[in-house]
Amino acid sequence: MPNLIEFSRIILYFLFTICFFSCASSGFGPQGYLYEEQRISLMETGLSAKKEGVACAKSYLGLLAFGDASIGESIRNGNIKEITAIELESFGFFGIFAKLCVVTKGN
Repeated sequence: MPNLIEFSRIILYFLFTICFFSCASSGFGPQGYLYEEQRISLMETGLSAKKEGVACAKSYLGLLAFGDASIGESIRNGNIKEITAIELESFGFFGIFAKLCVVTKGN
């Protein structure tokens, strides 16, 4: 039967593994372990836009992830009929929280 020190060591290894190997990440573009905030342009027509739609997906500790960060959802959220630009926004903090958003601009 393991004693308290062995049990504590197992818990510490488990927490170390979670914190350093399965941390939250946006999964796109340059990754910053301590902090990440960026906007990356995927497509642009050069035409002006009157509307903007955003769709996001989030991750917590790399263990839970949910959301719909699709272009289709972004178009629906902005009520866009003609796309003029598509961008990705990512945010991450110390591997605890990460968010990836698709920003669609258009008319």
